[in-house]
Amino acid sequence: MRPSKIDRLVKMINQISLNMSSNGPEDFVAAQVSEHLEKFWSPPMKNLISDSANDDSVGLTSISQKAVVLLAAVQKAKST
Repeated sequence: MRPSKIDRLVKMINQISLNMSSNGPEDFVAAQVSEHLEKFWSPPMKNLISDSANDDSVGLTSISQKAVVLLAAVQKAKST
């Protein structure tokens, strides 16, 4: 079975979060991860992961979950 797009994005964001996890407290790292996603991910990728911001079943780590919630807030602010 091929992994879905959301599964691949979750794997990527969890790896980014793990790589940045030594940068400081969890909330600080989540903000850094969110900033990274905003800068480097394509709009379709950001939209897809933002749609999963409140879905606990997709497999995001704690830092990743916080980063996606922050990203979703930025996406929402930009659309208004």
